[in-house]
Amino acid sequence: MKRSTIIATCLLNSSMVTRLEDGEWRVQQVFEDEFPNEDFRQWDREVSDATADQIVKTVGRAGRINVASFIDDLRTV
Repeated sequence: MKRSTIIATCLLNSSMVTRLEDGEWRVQQVFEDEFPNEDFRQWDREVSDATADQIVKTVGRAGRINVASFIDDLRTV
């Protein structure tokens, strides 16, 4: 699963977006706004399914998700 899809899944689970595609679009927009000197496609690489599942389970249905911080946190995954 790509990093953007992980975040989008968490946004969907938390009812912050109504469609996965909207969440993925939102992640890309935040990335471009917050990290203008970086390449989204390079950041948005595949993560193992086990790791992705663990991240989604850990975040659960958070009441609020800071997308920029989440993007930054996933750099090490």
